[in-house]
Amino acid sequence: MPNKRKKKYRSILDDDAACARIINARNVKIADAGADRGRGIFSSRQFLPGEVVMIGLIDRLEEERTIYSIQIDWNIHATFEEPVVLSNHSCNPNLAIVPNRFGAYDFIAIHEVDHDVELTWDYATTEFNSIAVQVCLCSSKNCRGAAGGFSTLRPDHPILLAGFYAPYLQRPYGRFPRGIGMFARLVGS
Repeated sequence: MPNKRKKKYRSILDDDAACARIINARNVKIADAGADRGRGIFSSRQFLPGEVVMIGLIDRLEEERTIYSIQIDWNIHATFEEPVVLSNHSCNPNLAIVPNRFGAYDFIAIHEVDHDVELTWDYATTEFNSIAVQVCLCSSKNCRGAAGGFSTLRPDHPILLAGFYAPYLQRPYGRFPRGIGMFARLVGS
């Protein structure tokens, strides 16, 4: 006989992921970004600097990087769930990344963002060498012409100085700090 008191959630992480999806649905909408940019993510409300705009959730890990995957560690790429997977690159973004509890990234407002503004982030803050944007369409004053990658950013780049980039980029290739991070158990550190 089934236990009627048993909760329908398998774990607190499942419940948290459901909450993250609700927050994403309230905060952003998917719409046409115009011209050659395809679809993009737009703000459904105003955001203040430091507010979490989107919560990244991993849909699947990729065996090889793709133009839609986001690098989460050396040689580990993941495709994120919508809406994040549809977000566009800009060399002058209004969002930055911070690691989250799901092993992915949250996207926070760098400055005040008005309602109905396209939400963008700099792909170079997660990719050591990005293949996603070979020709940048952001049209910002400081456009680099391509997303490039972390390896191409100037050391005095404002996002680097603020620390808004993937944590794995802080350590040499192939080195996992002992016992730290979601992949430490997998690689035996």
